[in-house]
Amino acid sequence: MAEAATYYSGPLQLISIDDDGKCHLQENAVTILNQIQGRLAVVGIAGLYRTGKSFLLNRLLGLQEGFEIGPTVNPCTKGLWIWGQPVQLAPDYHCILIDTEGLGSTQRTASCDMQIFSLCVLLSSYFIYNSMGTIDAQALDDLHLVLHLAKHIHVKARRGGSVEGERAADLSQYIPSFLWVLRDFHLRLVDSSGAAISEREYLEGALRPQPGQDEKNKLREVVKDLFRDRDCVTVVRPVTDEADLRNIQRLPYESLRPQFRTQVEAFVKKVYMSLKPKKIDGSLVSGTMFVNLVSEYCKAINNSAVPTIQSAWTSVVQHQLRLCLKDAVQVYRSQMNEKAMQHLPMPEDRLRDLHKAAKAEALKVFLAPKFESSDAKFREYRAELASRIKQLLDHVKAENATTSQRQCERFAQEIYSRQIENKLNVKGSYQNFEQLLQDWEQVRKVYLQQTGGPAQQEVMASWIFPRMTESAQRLWDELRTSNEDRQAALQRKLQEAEALSTNARDVLDNERSKQSDTLEVAKRQWLAERIDLERQLEDAKRSLEEVGMRASREKAQLVDSERTLREQMKILQERLASSAAERRAGSKSESAAASSTSADIAGLRDAVAAMMSELKGVGMEKSQLEMKAEHEKQLIGLERKFQKQLMDARRKNEGLIESLRQTYEDEVDGLKTYRSELIGRNKDLERELERAHGEAEVLKQRLAAAENERALQRRFVENAQRQSELVSAFLERVPGKGGNDLQPVREELAALTGHTLRPDGGGGSYDRRGAGASMPYSAANAAVFRSLPGV
Repeated sequence: MAEAATYYSGPLQLISIDDDGKCHLQENAVTILNQIQGRLAVVGIAGLYRTGKSFLLNRLLGLQEGFEIGPTVNPCTKGLWIWGQPVQLAPDYHCILIDTEGLGSTQRTASCDMQIFSLCVLLSSYFIYNSMGTIDAQALDDLHLVLHLAKHIHVKARRGGSVEGERAADLSQYIPSFLWVLRDFHLRLVDSSGAAISEREYLEGALRPQPGQDEKNKLREVVKDLFRDRDCVTVVRPVTDEADLRNIQRLPYESLRPQFRTQVEAFVKKVYMSLKPKKIDGSLVSGTMFVNLVSEYCKAINNSAVPTIQSAWTSVVQHQLRLCLKDAVQVYRSQMNEKAMQHLPMPEDRLRDLHKAAKAEALKVFLAPKFESSDAKFREYRAELASRIKQLLDHVKAENATTSQRQCERFAQEIYSRQIENKLNVKGSYQNFEQLLQDWEQVRKVYLQQTGGPAQQEVMASWIFPRMTESAQRLWDELRTSNEDRQAALQRKLQEAEALSTNARDVLDNERSKQSDTLEVAKRQWLAERIDLERQLEDAKRSLEEVGMRASREKAQLVDSERTLREQMKILQERLASSAAERRAGSKSESAAASSTSADIAGLRDAVAAMMSELKGVGMEKSQLEMKAEHEKQLIGLERKFQKQLMDARRKNEGLIESLRQTYEDEVDGLKTYRSELIGRNKDLERELERAHGEAEVLKQRLAAAENERALQRRFVENAQRQSELVSAFLERVPGKGGNDLQPVREELAALTGHTLRPDGGGGSYDRRGAGASMPYSAANAAVFRSLPGV
């Protein structure tokens, strides 16, 4: 950020003119002017001494006391003076006021007056000529210096000092706007017919040729040709008292005549409304350029030469271009030092963006004076700026490449050692290539995040890819060895498992054989017992059926006997009833009947007793048959219990056999599964090995591509070197060139190519020798950069 300008609120001498007519530029004024940035307007005033020029400038400053105003006939202002505080018209637009020593003084010669008048006209962008009274013959005589402007000021340098052919019209484009101020003007502004006219019309009328005034008419034509943009202001006498007039600077401004104040205020407004920035050949003049312009004019005058505008301007432009070039290069250097060199390494895109931004800032500084782009010197210095910026950029690129190379190699080695090599040194850290590739992917991401610069990809191709291939090979060897060891261990386990399976199969076969024999014996016993029990059961069933049939028959007999007895009982009862009736009928026959009845009853009783005994015997047989049937039921229950136990034993044996068979099958299935897993692992390992081979091939292809790219770059560098050598050889053969003329070019080419170029005989040739052949490109470039003047 630019420092705030420090000005001086007071008059400062710009140019002092000694008694010998030598002009001297004053340092205090130079210091003030060099601080003015942007556009610059210059208001200069000239006129006869003691005519109030300084008062008008004070009013332009809005002051009553500023530039010195004296009451005597001696001029107060010596040489050319400026006000130390420029008038700011806009943020980048300032105006400076130049007060000049009064013309026509007895203390100065006519040559000195011409110098003062010429300098005021040359330096101003708005020129005020101050005179007293009206525009009459005397006023025109006082303006005779205008006639000599074409003799004392040239547009272009001429051989032999000839000025013939130089016309005022040629000079007019460099002449400022002209304002003629008429002081103590007392006439009415009317034409010959009495109609009111403006001040400009009054001036134009006064400059019309008059008959019989050839000399004056010539002066009038010169004024019109030189000052194409011209105007006029009239001002009445400020006070009526002569004593007050001599001390006007001490009087309050409000005490002056109202008409005078109004006219002065109109004058101030007209000046500021008409101001334009000072330009030469279409280019704006800054404060520094204005100082250089003043210096060039003073040098020409001091050397008794005619000030030449274009020569002076060319010198000013060259000096300003040199300053702009220096400032622009400094801006570019500081921008790149601050934003690039302090943050190396960085990606080339970022460096390119910073270069573009710094170059834009440098161009902004270089183009600030707004020179004509078609100017040859401007194009030359702009090309020089581009060349120096390129040299600085090449130096930054070389430093960026070197820093990037060191950083990338160091970081790549650190992260490889930390993330990959330490694990590779511990056997078993990587189980497969997927884990290695994941770590490499993490290494790649961290590497790309933490590093930058042009060497990033190169180090990846030349350092990381070979380590990637090496690590893949090391892991391949480790996995292959581990796989072979595992295969051998699995083979041993498989053999042991097969041996165990064979033993288990033999034991199971023996157990099954023993169980089969036991089951066969038990089965035969069970079948024999079953047959015996079935036979007993059949006999018991037959006996039971026979007993049942006999019991049924006896039961039927008993039923029949019972029915017979019942019938007999009924008959007996009937007989007894009839006997009782008959007893009642006759008593005589009672005793005989009773005896026969008793005999019948006794016989019936015996028969009943016999039947009862027979029934008892049948009951006993029935009880025996029931007991036998119960015995048969118990036998059947025992048989069922035995069958149940036999079935339980059979199921138990079958479960045992099934358990042994299932155990055997499980063992066999487990061995088969284990064997399948072993086969699957072998296949996975084979696939991983194949994939590792594929990845290794891809890495080898990438490495080969990187090597090809590096080879292309080397060939490109060799071609560039060869082209530079051919250019040097061609330049050596150019007629009228060679030797010391081409020594700077040869040295720069030698620095850029890393070879020492020297002429060989009459033609151009080269040899590669000396320290330059071993100097790296970045160091040679930096050496060229440091050897350039002004960089």
